[in-house]
Amino acid sequence: MAGRAVDAQLAADPSAEPLPTAAGRTASPSCARPDASRLSVCLYTPSVDPSGMGAHMVDLAAQYLPGADVSFMCPPSPGGRRLLDQAAALGATAVPLPHPRDPSFAGVIVRFLREHPADVFHIHVGTGEENFDGARAARRAGIPAIVQTLHLPWVVTRSAKRRRFFAGVQRVDHFIAVSEAQRATYERIGVPAERFSTVPNGIGARGPGLGRRAARRTLGLDADQPVVMTIGRLTAMKGQRHLIDSVPALAGRFPGLVVLIVGEGHLRGQLEARIAKLGVARWVRLLGHRPDARMLLDAADVFVLPSLYEGMPLVALEAMEAGVPVVATRVIGTEEIVADEQTGLLVPPHDPAALAQALAAMLADRSLRTRYGDAGRHRYRQHFTSERMAQQTAAVYRRVLQQVATPVTSAG
Repeated sequence: MAGRAVDAQLAADPSAEPLPTAAGRTASPSCARPDASRLSVCLYTPSVDPSGMGAHMVDLAAQYLPGADVSFMCPPSPGGRRLLDQAAALGATAVPLPHPRDPSFAGVIVRFLREHPADVFHIHVGTGEENFDGARAARRAGIPAIVQTLHLPWVVTRSAKRRRFFAGVQRVDHFIAVSEAQRATYERIGVPAERFSTVPNGIGARGPGLGRRAARRTLGLDADQPVVMTIGRLTAMKGQRHLIDSVPALAGRFPGLVVLIVGEGHLRGQLEARIAKLGVARWVRLLGHRPDARMLLDAADVFVLPSLYEGMPLVALEAMEAGVPVVATRVIGTEEIVADEQTGLLVPPHDPAALAQALAAMLADRSLRTRYGDAGRHRYRQHFTSERMAQQTAAVYRRVLQQVATPVTSAG
């Protein structure tokens, strides 16, 4: 939804009293905004490695600007700095935060929000148990509505972390899940269903790509060699080790094969060691972080995502938008994006043999790749655009603002 449309839907009455917060608490007069006719949203994450979560936030900012006032908060790690710069270029107010463990962290948030009041404080986290200082700070600043998007399923097993999560739940007015199966993991641990809305992820179109030949020249690849690509942080959840383990079964069958692993992370050394142990360095390349990763998708015959779990992976949507067929694991989130045997193939996680079999089926059949790639692009356009995501997110804002504007009367 364009920012102007969001503004029209969520406009407040300029003559109204300050909006009450959750549980009937009233926002501080210092939080009154000079222009109550414009929606004001603060997009916030405490993550020092926001990755796809940060891209999601930038896409929301792009949809809401210039019709709304948008601020964008995150720590200025290398990845965070890129996001802050992107948000500022769109017209958002970029707010670099101290590290979440810095004693000044919450104070910076409170001061900014008191000086730049917002209607909605929209938190973005992985599982939600890692940080509630943002919600506490927003409450202190008198922000009427606090919404939190959870980008990963609940996979935490330690009871102490579950207790921390539930201790912080009461500070948030409403939660957004990015996929239905992900939402179910929180309902299973006891979060009431009415506290949640599901808004599937969406992405903006990348614009004209490089094209196959130019993308391959950029990477030093031949025009006709088989190319498999994955993009993601080098972490256990992304499953790159299982992709590497699938390469010996593919290398002899597909001369000239190259497997491109784009991304950086703390497992790089372990993955390099695994490549050396299996003797597959000839076929596997670790490219590190590439700011042009979406453009490089044009070089791929197949995109692969061997994750062990996801919320709803943006990178699979990026591949589909680029018309690249996807081989992925059948895990939470991914299986709601990739239509098996229609836009790609799904295999069990932790299964290099199944991964190799699916990749081989794709690499051996150009017409299959074309059919799945075209279907994936169509599925993206129908269901997974950033415009649709922003519309549904704005509807959540509207409902929450209406709810918190209604004082809660005590029993008796």
